[in-house]
Amino acid sequence: MFICGSNFVGGESACALTPTGMENINYIELKNGIYDDLYVTKATDFEITHECPMQWDFDTILWAKFNNTTNAGNIDWNLETTSHIILKSRTEGQFKWKTLAVKEVHSAEDFTINYPDYFVASGEPVEYAVTNVMYGCEGTYAVTKVTSRFHKMFLVEGGTVWGTEITDGFCDTTRNTPSSVVELLHSRYPIFIRNTVANYDTGSCKGSFVPLDETSCEFAYDSEQDYTRIKYQREFMDYICDSIPKILKLPDGRLWLVQITPNPADTANQQYNDREISWSWVEVGDVNSEEDLYYLGFSNVAPEWWNQ
Repeated sequence: MFICGSNFVGGESACALTPTGMENINYIELKNGIYDDLYVTKATDFEITHECPMQWDFDTILWAKFNNTTNAGNIDWNLETTSHIILKSRTEGQFKWKTLAVKEVHSAEDFTINYPDYFVASGEPVEYAVTNVMYGCEGTYAVTKVTSRFHKMFLVEGGTVWGTEITDGFCDTTRNTPSSVVELLHSRYPIFIRNTVANYDTGSCKGSFVPLDETSCEFAYDSEQDYTRIKYQREFMDYICDSIPKILKLPDGRLWLVQITPNPADTANQQYNDREISWSWVEVGDVNSEEDLYYLGFSNVAPEWWNQ
């Protein structure tokens, strides 16, 4: 029996359905009405009232105020608890993160962060994490996984990318571990002496390199007319002779931070119009080291943001 909206036990919500379902709620629909707010929380110790809370808290899932928008996020609340937003990456399965970018947050627009990651090897699953920071204290990580694959050889400096079809070139490497063998006067066998921890690669590459178009991610030449690549030969020579370290990436997953060494050569391969540039390089850092990336000019993330 209902009298004036109440039943015989007197509660206004006494006849509400008891929420006994165990499945997660992943869909909400409002229709045929005018609504001031939609507030969803994971807290269970609350009183049912006709008023929404005055502010977000850590139990709030979404809060749509319908002020000329259907936005139900907490950007305004995050602005009060965020001084920076940071982007990190790591190879899947590893523990240590590498900070790629740090951005100060002063407005809602600052939560947008774009970063071209050239430190990813072909076929390597990489995890990316974005988190907010409040004066050194990190928030919860939002993590996603990406696996990139490519079939060309690339040489990267800043935002400039040059490459060649791997079928048109090659890259041979040598591992350098400086040491010496000393033959003693009264010993049949020599002794091995190594007085340094130096352990690095050197190599030589060869190919018909052309710049990569940033919009299409394809080489900037007509594949039907291979000779059009020749016009880039001198420009590529200038590129590899500018004394700035670069990232060398091969489609088999190998990746180095390198310095080009003297002296590159432009030679014809059987025909005059079929030309290739050969050049040598030396490994100068570790692509997974935030310190090496910073001091070699590949990253502007200051030491205070490094993951020790």
